[in-house]
Parts: sequence; structure tokens; C-alpha cells
Amino acid sequence: MERLPELQCSRKFSKIFLIGDSQTQDAFSEQSGWGSLISNHFQRRCDVLNRGLYGYNTRWVKLVLNQLIDEANVEKIAAVVIFLGSNDANSKAVFPQYHVPLTEYTSLLGDMVDYITDLGVSREKIILVSAPPFDEEQWIKTLIANGDAPLSGLDNVTLKLYAEACNEVAAEKEVNSVDLFSEMISKENWKKYVCDDGLHLAKEGGKLLAEMLIQKLDKICEKHTTWFPHCDSIDNENPAPSFGL
Repeated sequence: MERLPELQCSRKFSKIFLIGDSQTQDAFSEQSGWGSLISNHFQRRCDVLNRGLYGYNTRWVKLVLNQLIDEANVEKIAAVVIFLGSNDANSKAVFPQYHVPLTEYTSLLGDMVDYITDLGVSREKIILVSAPPFDEEQWIKTLIANGDAPLSGLDNVTLKLYAEACNEVAAEKEVNSVDLFSEMISKENWKKYVCDDGLHLAKEGGKLLAEMLIQKLDKICEKHTTWFPHCDSIDNENPAPSFGL
């Protein structure tokens, strides 16, 4: 069997990184599926890599960011999506282990952008996503069902502040932003975008987020073409020239 040249065998494909908390860790689940929708949209153009970390806030993600993205990744980075804030916005009195003060959240998000750009990733490849609103009534039911005290630790007034801070960091750092909070809360029946636990995105919410991100990513990744020739264009009798061999 004829071997492809080593360069072809070791080809590194372009990558879209998804960095965040459980909203991102679940991005390929049946529940929200927004990562799957993006991956499907960019099939044979970009690999979509999930780097979501359940329960993490910006403080913790910042500490491990250099293990998620480093110099070895930079050349083939097509885009980086950062989706954080839901855990940070928790009340310090109720969930102190997750809470990050608004000013620190803002600073850490900016530091994360700086780290990525310092690696050599251009600003237009970065997208910051604001935390979505949550359904407090459903979240309280989830806490009770789990045997926890019925104290939500969250409210949409606070989440809005963190969402606004996310948008402000994006503007200050001149990177892209997706204001998921405002887009969802503006819907007449916005709670259908949140799953039964009251906190995470439902399938409708995942679809909305994917659509908003794809709108940005299509522009960012427009130069990333389909890998390898279409099957109909390959000469079965003499296929090698179709692959530039």
C-alpha cells in the first residue's frame, strides 16, 4: 500500500476551542447540544474541542488555562470561545466556593484574553459569551430534590451584572462577544431555553447559542476550507493527483 508523504500523515487540522464551565462541558450532550451543532456545521473544516470544566469559575479556569491552550496549539487555532460567569455570580453567603466578586471576574476574564493574545492568537478569533439567565423556581426545586437547602444563591439581577461585565471586557479587549443573557431574557417565553434543573441550557437554549456563535464563527473561519477533495471529484483509476500526490 502506497504511503502518503509524512507531511500529509501528520497534518494538524484547525481547531475551535470551547472553554468554560458545565454549560460548556455539556455542550455535546443531548440536553443542550450547542457544541455538537457547531461541530456539525464545521465538519471537515475545523475540529471543535471541548474544554468545559464542571463547576469551575474564572479563577480556577485562569489557573489551568495554560494547560488548555499553549504555544503548541497556536498555529492551528481557528477560534477560541470563552463562556464563563454562571458560577462566579453565585452568592458568597450561599455558595462561597464558587463565588468570584464582579471586579475580580472582570479582571480575570481580561487576563485570559491577554494570555491567549500573548500566545499569538489574534483578537478577532476570540469570542466571549455572557452567562445566560436562570429559572429560580426550577433551580429551587432541583436543590430540594438533591436534599440541599432551598437557597438559590443566584438571581438574574446579579447574572445581568456579570453578563454586562463580560460584554464590557470584550469591548475593551476588542474581541467578539455573544450576549446570551440579553438575547434569552428578551424572549417572551425565555424559560423554555433553560432545562428542568433551572440552570443549564435546554435544547432550545443550546440551539440559540449555537446559532449566535455560528454567525460569528462563519466570519472568523471563512478561510478554513473543507479538508481533502470531494469524493465525486476523485478519479478512482488514478486518485493520487486529486490529493496533490
